Amino acid sequence: MNSEKNALGRLLLISKEAYSALSNGEQLGNVPPLLDCLSAALSHLNDEKQPLAKIMPKLKREIKSKNAEFYPRAEKYFSKLYPILDYDFEKAARHVPAIIYGNDRICAQYVAGDRGRVQAMCEAMKSYPGFLFGEFEALSDRQFYELVFGYYPKLYDKDDFMGEMRYLFY
Repeated sequence: MNSEKNALGRLLLISKEAYSALSNGEQLGNVPPLLDCLSAALSHLNDEKQPLAKIMPKLKREIKSKNAEFYPRAEKYFSKLYPILDYDFEKAARHVPAIIYGNDRICAQYVAGDRGRVQAMCEAMKSYPGFLFGEFEALSDRQFYELVFGYYPKLYDKDDFMGEMRYLFY
């Protein structure tokens, strides 16, 4: 489990880098394939046949080959020398479906050409890994949801970005 915890921690940091860059309007090349490969890797968490820890080298190659613009930002997180903070692995594992869901929603808006919504969604999503690492420990899960994802419907007329995943926070 320790290697799965380490791999998930690294993947959360890589995801945070992607969300941060997109929320700042940076060009990352092929955004949907990048988010799709992150989601595909997340789907291997605790998989007995192909656990996340074993597919990290494949993820590294995929990011390096399909998204050379983003790879320099993520490269350090693949190094075993980069320390991963301790965090609640079980809580993070419960939230993996929401991260995959968020990535899917971001990709749909990206393909639709709505860069403003992509930036707003990524602005919210970039806080998610920090939440899972305990950076918002002063907030309850519900308060975090309301502060980070709750504003989205106010921006986009009831389009509730993460509403289907609200149950994870309540």
